[in-house]
Amino acid sequence: PAARRAALAGHCAELYGFTPLDSIDLDLPVAGVRGVAYVLPDPTSPAHRAGHRVHLKGMLLTQRADNLLPDWAFFVRAVIDTDTLRPTASRENLYDDETLCAVREALGARIRGWLAELAASDPERLAAFLRVHHLGVKSMARHDCELLGLMLPWLPFETSAGSMSLQEFAAAHTDIHFTRTVEEFRQIAPIAAAHGLGVINAGYTYDADLLALLPSVRPELKVTELDAGAVTERLDPVPTAAELALAPFLATARTRLEAQSCDVVLRAFQPVTVPALYLDDRQARQERDRGAAMESADSLWTGILGALRGSAPRARLVLNHNNPLIRRISGLRDEALTGTAVESLYGQALLMSQRPLRPADSALLNRAFLGLLEWATHPTAHPTDARDGEEDQK
Repeated sequence: PAARRAALAGHCAELYGFTPLDSIDLDLPVAGVRGVAYVLPDPTSPAHRAGHRVHLKGMLLTQRADNLLPDWAFFVRAVIDTDTLRPTASRENLYDDETLCAVREALGARIRGWLAELAASDPERLAAFLRVHHLGVKSMARHDCELLGLMLPWLPFETSAGSMSLQEFAAAHTDIHFTRTVEEFRQIAPIAAAHGLGVINAGYTYDADLLALLPSVRPELKVTELDAGAVTERLDPVPTAAELALAPFLATARTRLEAQSCDVVLRAFQPVTVPALYLDDRQARQERDRGAAMESADSLWTGILGALRGSAPRARLVLNHNNPLIRRISGLRDEALTGTAVESLYGQALLMSQRPLRPADSALLNRAFLGLLEWATHPTAHPTDARDGEEDQK
């Protein structure tokens, strides 16, 4: 086998100009097909339709056959000889009939079988393959629960505990949450890690589909999309006496952000460097989009969109009571300045979440920025407020 693998690698280098990671036998005697598939050594896009080399009874038919293998097998280049498949009239490709469909399915099964053999007997070669072509395997696993179960110990995912397989992650978390965008994950990951919340980044290709299938392989696991309530519940509550003392501040904050359809809650969480966290879920985002559409719609569409108003949970601005800046802002005596500071925190948290800004959000950011500049440059406004804040903290 080793000598044959070396000979095939030389053949691939001669035909395609690269040394393959491995070679896969594609012989199907019953279907009159003989050949080999070479595994690409570099990543390639799943959208790229590979050209395969096809010989018809020993004579070269085409080097660009793109319908020989399943679409998910984009990580290989095949060379075959056949005496049963039919060429198109132009003799530039294979005729896509029932015979080719059956052959394509059988060749796909050969590639899946190769992966299963690697998982069982050669994990080092499998790991080397997955470092390059994990997207291809994830694409296959979406349609093959058996393959998904087989590949669980090997497929890498980005999680709040670092890069690891789903099996490793599930060993520590039976309740698994996921985010649909990379930006949302990166915002919440350090906070989730600090508070023991298991979150997976499903913003990459195929990850959301695989997570939806995970309970079919591991029924004991619960997989749900991350929502604001799940995060807020994991954050430490503020002592009742402290929250009551800050009731006027929280009332001012909620009043200022009512126009943005955003609630304000106070929690204590890590890391302490994060002053505020903007949280929403799919329903809240839909309500947010509906409101943005109403702002630019004519009277007819405004009435229609208004009738669609739902009672979905609203977005939340979670203020971090551990953060020194939040403590100083909550001690300000100037209500107007407090409101401007809260709007600034909202704007900063919204930008950190990388959500698209509505016109109302852009106007709020501009207003808050100019308000802080006006206060900072006022000759008598801030010294007293600063001393009052320091005395309150003492």
